[in-house]
Amino acid sequence: RLKDIAALDFGTNFRFRPVFDWQGFTDPAHSSIVTDALPYTIKIAIIAFTIEALIGVFIGMRAGMRPGKLLDNGVKISTVLVISIPVFVLGILIQQFITRDFGNLLRAQEWIPEVISRGVFGSAYKQEFPFASLVIPGIVLGLLSLATTARLTRTSVQENLRADYVRTAKAKGLTHKRVIGVHTLRNSLIPVATNLGLSIGGYMTGAIITETIFNVPGVGNQTARAIFQGEPAVLIGITTMLVLVYLVANLLVDLLYAVLDPRIRYE
Repeated sequence: RLKDIAALDFGTNFRFRPVFDWQGFTDPAHSSIVTDALPYTIKIAIIAFTIEALIGVFIGMRAGMRPGKLLDNGVKISTVLVISIPVFVLGILIQQFITRDFGNLLRAQEWIPEVISRGVFGSAYKQEFPFASLVIPGIVLGLLSLATTARLTRTSVQENLRADYVRTAKAKGLTHKRVIGVHTLRNSLIPVATNLGLSIGGYMTGAIITETIFNVPGVGNQTARAIFQGEPAVLIGITTMLVLVYLVANLLVDLLYAVLDPRIRYE
């Protein structure tokens, strides 16, 4: 019923396990499907967001400052290649060549710590390495968004470098570092911030495939199981929680606009 959904009461699955219970975040005795799975997905999303925000913006900024150069052309070609690869193909390729083939080479070396050979480069999630075994799934989840962010940052930087206020700043004798860091980059990040907020919703969608490939017991994996097992209560509960996460992320992006550009204020 809509009244129950508004109260975040989604009932139970076919095994009579609660779909969601607020107390499950703090009390293991009140565990539920969502509260048990959500921390895994949040960790993967944090890894993916960090990679996208730091590496994607940095690469895009450097490429945008050197239009037509080797780095700029390399970013254009490589990002198109990454964007054109479906996430499930990218995940399977990385699982095969990085975590299995290269991982087997690392596991054959006794001097390499297990947290690296079996954790980071393991082909599936392992409870004994709760964070290390989420690094590769996080990278897979963040690569597609990283490519999009890098291209968007590059285009935005090149557009702002041709703006009148940048030429005026240079004519006033401001240093190159101040022109780029304070004026150009700050204004270039406004469309990038929008894309970063939308990426969070993409993480939740991509997690269904990524977590299934790497057998991570997160929200995406639970969603796939609910689809195959035909459990509507679980699907409704997970979808509602992900929508709330998506709305909060976009609210934070709207608030960030006012920080990046003081001219943007919300009454």
